[in-house]
Amino acid sequence: MSERSLMINRRTLCALAAITCLCALAVLADNWSQFRGAGSRGISSETNLPVKWSATENVKWKTKLPGPGHSSPVVWGNRIFLTAYRKAGGGELLVLCLDKATGKILWERKAPAKEIEKVHDTNSPASPTPATDGKYVYAWFGSFGLLCFDFDGNKIWEKPVGPYPIEWGSASSPVVYKDLVLLNCDTDSEDFLLAVDKNTGKTLWQTSRSNIERAWPTPVIWNVEGQDQIVVSGAGGVKAYDPKDGREVWMVEGVPKWISPTPVVAGGLLFVASNGLDNDNFLMALRPGGRGNVTRNNVAWRYVRNISSASSPVVVGDHLFAVRGGGIMVCLEAKTGKLIWQERLPAPGDYYASLVAGDGKIYAISEEGVATVVAAKPAFELLSRNVMGERCMASPAISDRQIFIRSDESLFCVRE
Repeated sequence: MSERSLMINRRTLCALAAITCLCALAVLADNWSQFRGAGSRGISSETNLPVKWSATENVKWKTKLPGPGHSSPVVWGNRIFLTAYRKAGGGELLVLCLDKATGKILWERKAPAKEIEKVHDTNSPASPTPATDGKYVYAWFGSFGLLCFDFDGNKIWEKPVGPYPIEWGSASSPVVYKDLVLLNCDTDSEDFLLAVDKNTGKTLWQTSRSNIERAWPTPVIWNVEGQDQIVVSGAGGVKAYDPKDGREVWMVEGVPKWISPTPVVAGGLLFVASNGLDNDNFLMALRPGGRGNVTRNNVAWRYVRNISSASSPVVVGDHLFAVRGGGIMVCLEAKTGKLIWQERLPAPGDYYASLVAGDGKIYAISEEGVATVVAAKPAFELLSRNVMGERCMASPAISDRQIFIRSDESLFCVRE
């Protein structure tokens, strides 16, 4: 082989190595852009995720926050966004931006709320999780409405929405879909699904949901036969809407009032968790297709047992995992609803944080701040019990082999 050919081959190998490294880094540092990450599924594709930690062990950094809140952190590149409620001075609602590498708070911005909404003891005025498209970050407060900032903290637009009376406070999170920001607002007076232009905040459409009952699920996108649908669970049923104009496509009846868990799309099915008023508790799997009332034809199965009032389930491969108060976790066969196992976790108490999964692991965090890690497989295997030492109500985020866990007081970056 000539010297010139050797040089070309070396250059080719170097180029391939560089591309491989870039691709590996791209996979390694997944963005977690909204509530429960991509599609609100609670799934990370990353590997080498932490198993064991404490309030200090395997904590890369810990940042004291200016106030509590139940919103989850969202991550894009080297930025983390979340919201908080500072109680001093009559109450201030804040959008925060932190550096992912160090946990340093880079900026905070106030929402111009005239009055802070009343909330239940298990809720917070800063419960909805922000969403980002990599250019802007969008935050929703029931006390004011929607706000949009760029990554440097410059306000791009604001849109007052409400406030509306809702006895337990707001919690549904905004979602970015293409050029839209979607917001589900089910209150004690008005129920509607709102779509605004993500660059201007201009209302593009608003659809009445006609429930007149409080509910808190976040919208999810379900692609059915090549067409995207916006799916929202709420009082009385699950409904799908056309993203172009907000028209209702189909609905399934049988969901009770006061629903919190967000539906999950996986394996060609839609999984709806329900623990509402009067303990009407179940998991339900829906098939795609159809228009109008599809209750009779589209319900694949129901699992009628006690399910968490707030924590959303997670689907890993062929199995669905869910946790409820008392630390009872179940594993079901996703296609049939068959119970595979039910076990009590070594962390009792209530579970408000939704389950997240990655690297073959399920992460469940109790209100008392105990994080249990179990294997995501059809045989129960406890991997660790990790005591955080602070009250945790928010769902964790995963990015760059790290888990970001928000307590009432702090944001933890956990990395082994």
